[in-house]
Amino acid sequence: MTTDTALIEKREELKRRLAAGEYKTLVDVFLEWFERLLGKVTRRTKPLPPWFIATILSFVITVIGLTAIFVSGDFTNFQILNDELWGLEYGVGALWMISNSIVTVAFAMVINRHINRIIVFWRTDMLDATASLVSVGEFEDWLEGTCNRRLHFLAIGMGGLFSILFIVIPLGNLLGVFVGYGLTFTIIILNLFAWSSVFQLFASALLSSRLRQYVLNLFAADPGSSELLSRLAGELSFGIYLVAVFAAILTLTTTFVGLLPSLGILLVLLYWLPITAMFILNQTSLSSIIRRVKWKTLNEIQEKVEKLQTSKNFGNQETMDAIKRLMDYHDRVKATRDSALDFRAYLNFINSLLLPLLAFLLGNLDLVLSLFKRQP
Repeated sequence: MTTDTALIEKREELKRRLAAGEYKTLVDVFLEWFERLLGKVTRRTKPLPPWFIATILSFVITVIGLTAIFVSGDFTNFQILNDELWGLEYGVGALWMISNSIVTVAFAMVINRHINRIIVFWRTDMLDATASLVSVGEFEDWLEGTCNRRLHFLAIGMGGLFSILFIVIPLGNLLGVFVGYGLTFTIIILNLFAWSSVFQLFASALLSSRLRQYVLNLFAADPGSSELLSRLAGELSFGIYLVAVFAAILTLTTTFVGLLPSLGILLVLLYWLPITAMFILNQTSLSSIIRRVKWKTLNEIQEKVEKLQTSKNFGNQETMDAIKRLMDYHDRVKATRDSALDFRAYLNFINSLLLPLLAFLLGNLDLVLSLFKRQP
C-alpha cells in the first residue's frame, strides 16, 4: 500500500467516524441527555433551540441551589453574603444567582459549540487538504483528548476542589463561620460548569500548538492567501474571543465583589497574558504551515532549475527562457508573506484585549465618571 493510498484511507475513515458522531464531548453527552429529558416533559419531538435549553438548565440549577440552601438552613449565611459582597436584598440576590447560572451555562455551551465547529470544519474541509499521515494522526490524538470524558471529569473535579479552596473558605472567613453545606453545594455546581469551559478552552489552545507540524495542500504560489488558511485563522481567532469574553466576565464578577480598582486593573493585565499567548501561538502555527508549503514549492522549482542546468544546454534559447521563467516564479513565491498577519488579524487581537478592559471600566463606572468631572 502506497503512502498516498494509506493517507486517503485514513482520512476517509476519520471522516466517517466524525460523521457518525463517535467523538462527543462530555458537554455534548450531558446536553443530549438533558434535551431528551426536556423532550419527554414537553412532549416535543423536534430539537429544542439552544437558547431554550440554556435557559431551562440555568433555571434548574438555580432552583436546585436555592433548595439546597433552604434545606440546609443556610438562608442566613446567604443573606449575609449578599449584604457583605453586593449589598443586595435576598430577592435581588436570588436574581444575581440566576444571572450567574445563565452566564455560566451559556458560556459552557458556546465553547462546546466552538469545539463542534472545529470538528465539522475538519471533517468537511481540513481533512481533504491534509497532506500527511502524521498530521491526520495529530488531529485524531487531539480528538481523543478533547472527547476523553474521564479526563474532562478529572478537570471539573479539580475545579470543584479549587472552588472550595478559593471561594468557599474565603467566604467562610468573611462570615466568620462555615458558609453551610447548601451554599457550598451550589458554588461547586456552578464551578463545575465554569471549569468545563476552562477545559475546552485549553483544548482549543492545544489544537493551535499541534498545528505547528501540520502539512496542508494550499495555493502553492501564495499559501498565505489560501481560502482554507483564512477560514482556519478565523476558527482560531474565535477561540481567542472566547478567552477574552471569559476574562471580561471574571473582571465584572471580581469588580462587583468590591475589589479595589488598583487590584482590578492588575487582574486585567493578568487576563491579557492568555489572550496574547493564544494570539502568538495561533500566528506562529499558521506561519509554520505557510512556510512549509512555500519551501515545498521553492524546492520543486529549484529541482527543475537544476535539471535544466545539468543538461548544460545553455546555448539553447528555450532552455534559458525556461530557467528564467522558473527563477522569476521562484522569486515571486519567495516574496510572498510568511504569516497570516494582516490588518484584520491585528484588529481582532486589539478587540480581544479591549473586552476585559471595558468590563473593568463598566464595573468601576462611578470612578471613571469622577475622573472626567470638572474640578471646582
